[in-house]
Amino acid sequence: MRSLLVVVLLLLALPVRADERVRAETRVQDVREQYGLTGEGVLVAVFDRGIDPTHRDFRNADGTTRLLAIYDLIDDAGAGDADNPTSFGTVYTRAEIDAALSAGTPLGHRDAVGHGVATAGIAGGNGAASDGRYAGMAPDVEFVIVKFTSEGAPAHGSEPAEAPFYRPDLLPVALDYVIGLAEAEGKPLVVLANFGSSGGPMDGTSARARDIDARFGPGFPGRVFITGSSDDGGVDNHAAGAVNASQSIDLEIEKASTFLRLDLWYAGSDRLTVEVVAPDGTVNGPYVPPGNGARASASGPGFTLFHNGVGVDFWGATNGRRELLIDFNSATTGTYTVRLTGTSVSDGGFQASLNPSSIISTVSNRFATFAVPGYTVWDWASAQHNLSPNAYVLRDTWTDVDGTTRTNVGSEVGPGALWPGSGVGPTYDGRLGVAVSVPGNTNIGAYGARSFFNSFRGNVIQDGDDPYGVLGAVSGGAPVLTGIVALMLQADPTLDAAEVRAILEQTARADAFTGTVPNPQWGYGKVDALAAVEEVLRGTDAEEVGAPQTATLSAYPNPTFASATVAVTLSEAADVRAEVFDLLGCRVAMLHDGLLAAGTHPLALDAAQLPAGVYVVRLDAEGLAATQRLTVVR
Repeated sequence: MRSLLVVVLLLLALPVRADERVRAETRVQDVREQYGLTGEGVLVAVFDRGIDPTHRDFRNADGTTRLLAIYDLIDDAGAGDADNPTSFGTVYTRAEIDAALSAGTPLGHRDAVGHGVATAGIAGGNGAASDGRYAGMAPDVEFVIVKFTSEGAPAHGSEPAEAPFYRPDLLPVALDYVIGLAEAEGKPLVVLANFGSSGGPMDGTSARARDIDARFGPGFPGRVFITGSSDDGGVDNHAAGAVNASQSIDLEIEKASTFLRLDLWYAGSDRLTVEVVAPDGTVNGPYVPPGNGARASASGPGFTLFHNGVGVDFWGATNGRRELLIDFNSATTGTYTVRLTGTSVSDGGFQASLNPSSIISTVSNRFATFAVPGYTVWDWASAQHNLSPNAYVLRDTWTDVDGTTRTNVGSEVGPGALWPGSGVGPTYDGRLGVAVSVPGNTNIGAYGARSFFNSFRGNVIQDGDDPYGVLGAVSGGAPVLTGIVALMLQADPTLDAAEVRAILEQTARADAFTGTVPNPQWGYGKVDALAAVEEVLRGTDAEEVGAPQTATLSAYPNPTFASATVAVTLSEAADVRAEVFDLLGCRVAMLHDGLLAAGTHPLALDAAQLPAGVYVVRLDAEGLAATQRLTVVR
C-alpha cells in the first residue's frame, strides 16, 4: 500500500449537501467529507416523467443547465431533427435548454406529474435553492433526462392535462441513446428507471429484461442500470400453487376496482382449461388451451381473456412457459373465480399476479385463495444485471408548507423498518430479487413548480426558494441508490454492474430490522455508502493504481485566525495521512488518515482553539514528503 500525507485546511465548514437524514443514514456525508466524492464526471440518466429545467437545483452557479440533454419520448415532433439519432421523440440539447433559460421561455417539455423532478433531485440535485440542505446524493453529476412514461395528470392551475403514456418497446431505443451520449462524453453512466409494477414473467426472461442484460453487466465497464423492486408488496397480489391432471382448482379474486388484470404463467408442457365465474355465479367457458406457438382469445361479461402458448406471450419471454392474461374491465365488483382444470399436466405449477394492487391504492384487489407472500419484484427489476433496491422507512412524518404534520401510507411501522409496500423477492425463477435496501419512505427532493405534485400543499415543505417536496415508497429510495452508485463510479469509472452490485452487497449492514441477511425482503441489508466507496478505493489501490504522479497543495488564508483552506489534488487514489504540529513537534491535529480518491479534496482544520503562533502542516508518504507553515493570529 502506498501512503501519501496531504492536508486541506478549510476556510468554511463543508456545506450540507443532501437531505440530512438520508445523508446520515447512508453515510454519504462521510464519503464527501473523507474522500471528496460528489459524482463529478458521472452521467446519470433518469427514465421517468420528465424534468423542470428551471429549478435551481438543476442549474450551475452561473445559471446554465446541468442537463446534458432531455429526450422526450412522448412528443414525436422532433423525431426527424438533426440532433435526434433515433426515429422517436424529441431531443433538447444543452444549448437549447440554456437558450430557453436565458430567454425565460419554456421548452416544449414538462414533467406534468412531478415524479421525475423529485427523482432527479434526490439522486443529484445540487441544493442551490435550499443552501445545500436538500441537495441530492451526488450533487455534481450531469443528467440526461428521458421522459419515458406518464400515468397522466389532470389540468391544474394554468397547466393543461397530460394523457397517460407508456411504450416499453422503446426501452432499447432510449438505452442506446443515453449510452451513446455517455460514450461521446467519455463518462460512466448510471441509468435509473423509476417506475414499474407487477405483471409479466418476472423471471428475467422477458424481452425488456433481456434488453437490459444485453447492455449492462460483465464486459460493460462504467455502466449500471437501476430500477426498484416495486411498490406492490404487502398485499395478497401474488398467487402460486399446482394443478394436477384432471383436477380443478378455484383461484378466487376479490375485485374492487373497475379495471383489474390477472397475469398467470405455467409450464409449456401443461394444458389448463379455463372457466371464469362471475360474482353472480355465472360460469363462462370452458376455454380450451391453444397449442404452443398459438394464441386463443375470448370475452365474456366484463372480461377479456387471452391464452398464449409458448413463444407468443405478450412479454417476449424465453422461459418456455404459457401465459393466461385476463382483463376484468367492468364496474362490477365482488369475487371472480378463475377455475383451472388440468387437461394435460406434467409440471402443474403456476405463478400469478394482480394489477393494480398495492398498499397505496384506494382499492384492495386481492387473491382470496392460493395467495403466497413475496414474488413482487417487477419484471424489469428481475433482469439478471439490474441493481434492485427496495425501501425502508426513514422519515415517518414531515411538516408541510402550511405547518401541518403529514405522513405516508405504511410509515406506521416506524423508522428503520421495511416499508410494507416494498416489492420483495424471490423472483419467479427463485433468485433473491432484492440487492440492498435504502431509505425511501419518505425523502425530500426538488419539485417542479408546474407539476401536479406541487399542487398538493400537503406534499410541499416550507424550505427553499424553488419548491421542495416529498417522494416516498420505493420511488423515493431508488434515486438514493443511484446517487451512491454515481459516487462509486467517480471513485472507479471502470466498474461494471456486476462489480457494483457485489460491492454493495458485501458492504451492506444488518441490524435488528433486517435480521439475518441475505433474505428476500432486505436483500443483503441496508446500504452503507462509506463502506462501499472504501471497498472501491481499496480494490483500485491494490489492483490498478500506483503511487500518485502528482499531488498539488495550496493554503489560504495564511495567516488565519480561525480556519483556513488548503486544497490538494491527487492524480490517483491513495492512502492519505494529514497532521498539524506546533514548533515543539507536538501534534495538535489529525486531519485525515485513510484513502482519498483521485481529485481535489478539502479537509477541515478548526484553528479557533489554537494559540497564536506558527504551525507546520506535515505531508508524509512513502517516498513523498512535504511541509507547509501556517500562522495563526489573534
